[in-house]
Amino acid sequence: MPTKLEKLLEILSDNVWHNPQETARILQIPPEKFQNIIKFLADTDLIQHNPATNQIKLNQDWKTLLINQKTSNTETEVSQPYDRAIGTIIIPPQKSLVIQCTRITNLTDISLELEICMDKRISEIAISKIK
Repeated sequence: MPTKLEKLLEILSDNVWHNPQETARILQIPPEKFQNIIKFLADTDLIQHNPATNQIKLNQDWKTLLINQKTSNTETEVSQPYDRAIGTIIIPPQKSLVIQCTRITNLTDISLELEICMDKRISEIAISKIK
C-alpha cells in the first residue's frame, strides 16, 4: 500500500499545476496540515509552489529522477524484485564515506544529498544540493 508521500508524488508527476485543497482531500490530509507540508516541500525544492494562484507541481529535477527510478524498477522487478536496498545519505562538505568498497567524497562547500539504489553492487546514485 503506497504511503501518502508516494501518492502525492504520483499525483504531481504529471507536470501540471494542482490545487492544494483538492490534493489534500484526495490524500485525506487536513488542509492546514497540508499547507505546512507544501511549505516544507517547496523549501526543500521537491515541489514548486505558486503563491499567487496557490497551486503546486513537482519540481522537474525530481520528476526526472522518478521517471528514471520507475524505468529502473520495471527492469529489475522481472529478475530480482526484492533483492535491493534504497537509501538517502547526506554527505557534509569536504567529507568522504565508503559504501561497498566505493569511496564517495564531497569536494564542495555545501552538504550533498545522495539517493542510492543498490543490490549486490551500487547500481544508481542521484545527487542533489541541500540548501
